[in-house]
Amino acid sequence: MRLLKLSPASSHIPPRSVIAHDARDPREASRVLARKGNLLSSAEVSDLFARGVQDLHLLVPDEGDLTEDEAATRLAEIVAGPGVTCSETHYGQVNFTSSRRGLFRIDDRAVDDINGQQGVLLFTAEPDRPVDPGAALGGVKCAPLLLGQHVVESVRAIGHAVEVVPFQPTRVAFVAPRARLRGSAFDQAHASLSSSLAWYGSTLDVVPDTEPTIEGVARAFGAAAQQEVGLILAAGASATDPADLLFDGLRAAGGEVLQIGVPAEPGTACWIARLDDIPVLGLASCELFGKPGALDLLLPRILSGQPLTRRLVRGLGRGGLVVGGPERLAPYHS
Repeated sequence: MRLLKLSPASSHIPPRSVIAHDARDPREASRVLARKGNLLSSAEVSDLFARGVQDLHLLVPDEGDLTEDEAATRLAEIVAGPGVTCSETHYGQVNFTSSRRGLFRIDDRAVDDINGQQGVLLFTAEPDRPVDPGAALGGVKCAPLLLGQHVVESVRAIGHAVEVVPFQPTRVAFVAPRARLRGSAFDQAHASLSSSLAWYGSTLDVVPDTEPTIEGVARAFGAAAQQEVGLILAAGASATDPADLLFDGLRAAGGEVLQIGVPAEPGTACWIARLDDIPVLGLASCELFGKPGALDLLLPRILSGQPLTRRLVRGLGRGGLVVGGPERLAPYHS
């Protein structure tokens, strides 16, 4: 594009010229006669000068240049992945909202590469959090009033950068020796966990009897595995004791403890394991009764299909302080 400066002595302009600034009425400064970004014809330019406007700056497009709204619309269609809805374009900007319940994810490299394109501004909400339909996720803006088609094609080569991954309905088991959850604590924990899982479309419907012995724990884990569950939640272990009966019982059932401790607060005493191909998430006492904690960071990841691994858990450290950050949690805590 090129800049064209006009005065009342010259009003003929090339086709599809765009005004680069608001043209205001000299007799009434609050009145805008032509808004920046509008396409102007020679007749409209003559009319503005007849109304007393003294100077006009126009942008003359090169072949293939797009207006800000055209560019923003095309950019949004590229950047928005599955589960993301694009708004109408307004002043070169398209906003994103969630079209479904799921985990909001961004591609960090794609965001960086897209923002490296001259004239393209992509901004997002905080990622890796559960969202409901209609949640604001960010947007993309075409900063200049005209943008070259080659920039759009560069973004197309990068691909989409934001998506909402749906939660997968999952049968979940709960393994916990009642003797270690005294009084009504077991029933309270079961009710709280069931409520949380229901928000994700999952069910806590396998609760094997768990005797407080290594053999009893092993049988409980084995019984859960035979029910074809997709996740086992465990409670009642002492995370500081490597030979706790829950750990030994899990090993006796053929499982493996992957990591004791999670970089999230509350929830540092949580632990992760595997039994065959079933992820096992060991819960700290603070996770059992509906208080925000590490469970709320891990459940949306696990139930959207991410493997429960040490690598996944390591990533919780960035933003692992749950207290004071309720916007990252599922709405059942609100």
